[in-house]
Amino acid sequence: MLKESESKVSLSRRSFLTGAAVLGAGAAMAGLAGCSSGGDAAKPAADDVAAEPAAKSAATEDAAVLGQQPWEIAPEPITDDQIVETIDCDIAVCGAGIAGLPGVALAAENGANVHVLEKAGTYSTARLCTCGFNAKCQTDNGITYDRDKFITDVWKITNGSQGRMSSYGKWFDNSAPYIDWLQGVCQSVGCDIIPQQVTGFKVTNDGVGQVGANEFWATYAAMIYFVDKDGKTLADGVNVDWTGILADYATDKGATIHYNTPAVQLVRDESGRVTSVIGENEVGEYIKINASKGILLACGDMGGNREMMGYYNTSLLKTRSVAETKNTGDGQMMGMWIGADMDDFAAGDLFPFVAVDQTGERPTSPDAKSYAAVANLPVFMVDNTGRRLMPEDLPFQACSVPKITATADGSAWSVWDSAWQEKFPEGFPAGDYLSENSPEQIEIDIKNGVTIQADTIDELADKMDVDPDIFKEQLDRYHGFCEAGKDLDFYKNPLWLTTIDTPPFYASRHVVSITSTRGGLRNDERCRVLDKEGMPIPGLYVAGNTAGSFYGNVYPPNVMGSGIGHGQCFAWLAVKDMLGMEYI
Repeated sequence: MLKESESKVSLSRRSFLTGAAVLGAGAAMAGLAGCSSGGDAAKPAADDVAAEPAAKSAATEDAAVLGQQPWEIAPEPITDDQIVETIDCDIAVCGAGIAGLPGVALAAENGANVHVLEKAGTYSTARLCTCGFNAKCQTDNGITYDRDKFITDVWKITNGSQGRMSSYGKWFDNSAPYIDWLQGVCQSVGCDIIPQQVTGFKVTNDGVGQVGANEFWATYAAMIYFVDKDGKTLADGVNVDWTGILADYATDKGATIHYNTPAVQLVRDESGRVTSVIGENEVGEYIKINASKGILLACGDMGGNREMMGYYNTSLLKTRSVAETKNTGDGQMMGMWIGADMDDFAAGDLFPFVAVDQTGERPTSPDAKSYAAVANLPVFMVDNTGRRLMPEDLPFQACSVPKITATADGSAWSVWDSAWQEKFPEGFPAGDYLSENSPEQIEIDIKNGVTIQADTIDELADKMDVDPDIFKEQLDRYHGFCEAGKDLDFYKNPLWLTTIDTPPFYASRHVVSITSTRGGLRNDERCRVLDKEGMPIPGLYVAGNTAGSFYGNVYPPNVMGSGIGHGQCFAWLAVKDMLGMEYI
């Protein structure tokens, strides 16, 4: 066990990166906004503005003098005479969300007196799945994963940036016990869980078992779906309210959830231990929760605070918000105020093919899909200059990364011709819950302005507003690869090397949407928050999107569901650590 150490507050080591353009238009995608606090309604974010950091009390000028950002400056301490109620308990959890609730449920199940501070008026909306490896529901169906390959692949995908291989191993080893426990909770109320492979349903292109998938890109489709009491899953169009199951399970076993009461301040005693957390209820009164065994920060991400998000990753400012969110980095800020260290980078949970018109707006027509027909398939893809951008057969979210890191505006164009159905490999994806790849949908997309049609390549380049010389040179080079059967620039699977030579021609512009950020307070393999000297802050734990030390500047897009899966598992482990329970 590491020796507990009192940390010292130090000045910021970073200087703010400027010059990123904020794209204001939103892209709402149903079912993807569950990482925001409960009750958030998905809506276009055309009117988004940079959110003010929560509990910001120091002037920007004062922050600049100290070499810190405004959100790093601690507010004045809330004194005991301002507290209207004090609660003594074993464990306090900040956030009744996707990550926090498994920890709350486990604590209550084991007889701990646990209190939860939740910013919203209800528990968080359920996302589509969880994720784990070699759980009973998987091995019973012949699905297994190799530990060595998984850990080294994830290390390669993320370049080892910020994440520790030991943390990947900690998740891999403990995800099966966690998922088995979660299955027991679900079964206790007549529900269940099931691996994605058993249903055969894919929420989006994951590159696994699909025609034209490229073995170059290591993929882990370890998503696990929830099953309702009638046996229906996401494959049947049912997104099970599994966060509600966990919230009810926890409260039935004695947990207390204080809704509409965000955590606003941590209290650290003279020994250096974090002993209490203060919440502010809906009438502006402060309550103080003293937690003898520990406090878990699971307050969500910082996607609702674009100033803070952009500071930790300027590329994310090129994304579009999926929905309004109450997650504004509150947990990260509370940690920094008492001496915790932060990741250098934040990653985004990104979806790459949101269709927009020439002005960057999403169509409002009810027949519009989030993704334009064909545009999310591995067709010829260029940036706003007409230059080819990426290996177009990257799986799942991976196409998001070059679009926000290697383009000026975070957008790209997909290009194909009218003979696409005959040219594409037999069995190409007909669509998913975000798209429909059909001639009929193409016509709808043209009507809605997200797909353009032209009779010549010159006309197409003109309508796309790309440089015609660059575009035609890149297309000629691509056609050479099609003829040779080998893509010497990006090594796309030859099955998807199809020429664009049969008029009329089509192109569709798409942008990247963001559901949440990944990145936050540094922590060790026991989920204990670290100070700026790398030592654990006694009594303080972190998990979910408030936690750092797992992702670099990109979400590992080839590991589907990792944000939910590892966030839940680590919150579960944090509570085990507080209670002195054994784990791997």
